[in-house]
Amino acid sequence: MQKLLTLLQVNDSMFPIGSFTHSYGLESYVNAGIVHDNASAAEYARTMLEHSIYYNDAAFLYKTLALAGGKKGWDQLTELDTLVTALKAPYEIRDASKKLAIRFLKLANELKVYPICKKYAEAIQTEALHGHYAIAFGLYVKAAGITTEDALSAFYYNTLNGIITNCAKTVPISQTAGQKILFLLQPVITKLVNKQKDMDEQQLGLCCIGQEIKCMQHEKLYTRIYIS
Repeated sequence: MQKLLTLLQVNDSMFPIGSFTHSYGLESYVNAGIVHDNASAAEYARTMLEHSIYYNDAAFLYKTLALAGGKKGWDQLTELDTLVTALKAPYEIRDASKKLAIRFLKLANELKVYPICKKYAEAIQTEALHGHYAIAFGLYVKAAGITTEDALSAFYYNTLNGIITNCAKTVPISQTAGQKILFLLQPVITKLVNKQKDMDEQQLGLCCIGQEIKCMQHEKLYTRIYIS
């Protein structure tokens, strides 16, 4: 029960790390009129899960959960952090990942300190490593004894919840419509979690080019309400 409660707390959308300030390109899609109603919001959310999150942040989380212990594990972590930094091409997305990692680790370490999480936080602060939220989250839940399946399921769900919340604010869609989309896409999350371990290593960081372009365009929007 304690492990479940810990997962629910650190993965809650109200966990104050500033994730609500990032739309990850959605604002550009709305500005272009591509995401404009319930149907397009649902399609956008599904596409993000299947063609972006699966190959990127969820995959980075999975690799973090599979890290070895000791010095070998730290060396693997260093390589993963460097790789993730290279794969996140848009500046806003790379910067968002770092900011969320720092805030997550700062707050999570106030709840319970795990040596590996403290070491990663210090490496980010000294700029020895860049820092990424998926890695930070993975380190903490792994240290807390959360299973891979539960960690991935929670991560996918909270990511989807963030997408829907942003759609409600910017499209806009109603809260009811948003909840229907969340429920409709539950089987998609289950499918992605079940096949995460089988993802081809060569597909790690697979680019969802439309999203990356919209993220880059977001940097130059005349008016915007999100940081990314």
